Amino acid sequence: MREEKHHFSPARFYAVNIIFLIPLIILAFLVFLILATNVTAVEVNGNSLISDAEIEGFVMTGKYKNNGAFDVIKNKVRPAQIPFIRTTNVSLKNLHTLVISVKEKNLSGYVSDSKNNYVYLDEDGIVTEIDQRLLGDAIPVEGISTKKKITEGAAYPAAENRIKALSTIFKTMKNQDIAIEGITFGSSGQITLDCGSITASLGTADSLKEKLMRLANILPKVEGKSGILHFEDYTADNTDIVFEKTKTD
Repeated sequence: MREEKHHFSPARFYAVNIIFLIPLIILAFLVFLILATNVTAVEVNGNSLISDAEIEGFVMTGKYKNNGAFDVIKNKVRPAQIPFIRTTNVSLKNLHTLVISVKEKNLSGYVSDSKNNYVYLDEDGIVTEIDQRLLGDAIPVEGISTKKKITEGAAYPAAENRIKALSTIFKTMKNQDIAIEGITFGSSGQITLDCGSITASLGTADSLKEKLMRLANILPKVEGKSGILHFEDYTADNTDIVFEKTKTD
C-alpha cells in the first residue's frame, strides 16, 4: 500500500499561528490597559445643569473606578444613568486622563407635582426629568396640573389640547426668539404669557401660532413699556392687537 506524504505548508502554518496569536495580542493589550490606565485627571464636557463632580460620581463607580479602561468598558456596556443627562460618552484622552462627554436633556418648561417635585418637559410636552432641584432656564407652567401618574419619557398626562398648545408655544418662542418668563392656562383654556413687563393675553389656542408670530413682531416695539397685549379677539379677519398700558400714579 502506498504511503501518502504530507507536505509542509508555510501558508497553513502561519494562518494557524495567526489565529492563536490574535486573541493573545488582544488579551495582552487589555491587560496593559488595565495595569497602565490609572486615572489622575478627569475632563467633563457638555454639562451646564449639574456639576462635574456629580457626573464623575455616576460614571466612576465600583472597586476599579480609578482605572480608565474599566470606566470606559463599563460605561460602553452599561451607560451611567445620570439625572438631567440624556447621553454619556466615556473615553481616554491619554493613559491617565478620562474624558466624560455628556448631552443634557431638553428642559423647556416645568410644572410642580403633588410632592413638590419639579416635572420638566421638553418642547413636545414629554416628561424628561422629575427632580426636587430647580435647574436651568425652564419656564414655569401653571394650569396643567394632573392627578394621573407622571412617567419620565411619556407625555405629561394633562388635557391633550393644552399639551399641544404648550408645545406650539415652546417651539415658536425658540424659533422666533421670544423671551417668555411664565405660561399660564386658565380654567377655560385661556393662555397668558409673562414676557417681563409685558403680559400677552392670547385668549384660547385658536390661531395660536399666528398670535405668537405677531407677538414676536410687537414685543420689540413696546420694549421699555409695561402693560397687556390683548389677542383675545384675534382672527384671520381681525388682526388688530390692543395694547393696554399699565396705569401710573
